[in-house]
Amino acid sequence: MKSFLIFISLFSLAVAQPENPGPYKAGWTNVTLNRGGRVINAIIYYPSFVEGAGVQIDTVHGPYSIIAFGHGFFMQNSYYTSLFKHLATHGHIIIAPQFPDNSHLQLAYDLIFCVNHIKAQNQNRNSIFYKLVDTLKVGLSGHSMGGGSSLLASTIDTSIVVVAPLAAAETNPSIISSMNKIRAVVYLITAQNDGITPPQTNQIPMYNNANPIKAIPILKGANHTKFMDTRFWDWTDPRGYLTAEEQLRLTRKYLTGIFNLFLKNDTSFFKYAFGNYVQNDTSVIFNYQLKPLYPLPFNLVFPVDTTLSENINFKWRSTFSLNLYDTVKYKLLIATDSVFNNIVFVADQLSDTSFSLSLNSGGNYFWKVIAYTSDSTTTESNISKFSLLLSDMEENSLNLLEFQLYQNYPNPFNSSTKIRFKILKDVLVSIKLFNPLGEEVGTLIEEPKFPGEYEIEVDSISMKLKSGIYIYQMMAGQYSFSRKFLLIK
Repeated sequence: MKSFLIFISLFSLAVAQPENPGPYKAGWTNVTLNRGGRVINAIIYYPSFVEGAGVQIDTVHGPYSIIAFGHGFFMQNSYYTSLFKHLATHGHIIIAPQFPDNSHLQLAYDLIFCVNHIKAQNQNRNSIFYKLVDTLKVGLSGHSMGGGSSLLASTIDTSIVVVAPLAAAETNPSIISSMNKIRAVVYLITAQNDGITPPQTNQIPMYNNANPIKAIPILKGANHTKFMDTRFWDWTDPRGYLTAEEQLRLTRKYLTGIFNLFLKNDTSFFKYAFGNYVQNDTSVIFNYQLKPLYPLPFNLVFPVDTTLSENINFKWRSTFSLNLYDTVKYKLLIATDSVFNNIVFVADQLSDTSFSLSLNSGGNYFWKVIAYTSDSTTTESNISKFSLLLSDMEENSLNLLEFQLYQNYPNPFNSSTKIRFKILKDVLVSIKLFNPLGEEVGTLIEEPKFPGEYEIEVDSISMKLKSGIYIYQMMAGQYSFSRKFLLIK
């Protein structure tokens, strides 16, 4: 029994490797498209219940992401069949056009046209792809000329999520000089012994000019032609010593890894795309550059449209970034209005997905959570409402601690404005100013105060404030209250 369990564990581990087939079968069909008189014959591969031409798409596990693939110079789309089938088994729809000519810019538009064709099928009731296409998850790839054209297409279509060409060739117009226009993830799978599109004059300059997030796995001993199934053209590039079987295996591994990570949000493939696996793989030379990514969408758990009469334990779903080197922090905001103009509480730099709080007065409240990996990569949860009921004794007790922070006047303002506040007991008062990202930009007051009403002035010139929205937060003992103002210069 123990030996059997070990066998099952090893088998499961092997299947999980991205170079092995995924959980689906591969079906395929042919389509003829017309782009302004350009006749494009394309083959489409898709996840299915059984392998074969024209078989039923898997209708249970969609929607499926889109990948458009461009073939090499004077090559055929059929030369990459094993790769297309493999990606289909991992839950992608692949459309591979047969280009009508070799005009690189036109090929880029052909790839975009193919992507849009698959997107349109999502709304076509007569299509097998009806409501089975994830139109927001689009990747591009290609080999040699088709690889360079896929990069060109990514400079045009900003909806592309990831572009991962094989031995991409320089294009006309130059993609090397245009790489900084690409907003997609760039993943340049490259052959070390490529004598047709050498890395030194093609993919390495592309990588150097690309924006992060980017990577270049260079397959040691690989050549230009062994990215294809056919061996007919190997005589044109004899320098590579890697076997075709091994080159195709590595290609499947890293192409599947990057597509499954960014098109399926499956972080189990991060190690193959950027993490320790690819970094320690002696069969590749690997360089990469990451940056913080937006946390994935997440929702609030409690309280949600409910009435409470006690301390509140706020809870929300955890989230994460596809860059597993990111650290996700949370900011909890509570307001008396749904647009959060009147914020009554802020808790920032939270690591947990819960926070306990007692509010000092009853009424209706709105709350949300902002997850962030940096100042510029933030994702907001949904907004929820709750009502808080307090007993008369609690209300009277809390009134003894009551304070008021009034809206500044004038608002909006140009150079200066005044903020009034009221307190009913001796307390240390702190009023600080924050930008919309939650960064502190100044302290307006921080000193003990006696009961009474006070007024302070905000001078935007002396504080060197730029135009925009700011949050001013008052802390009085254990209680806080916040409001917003708008500075216009």
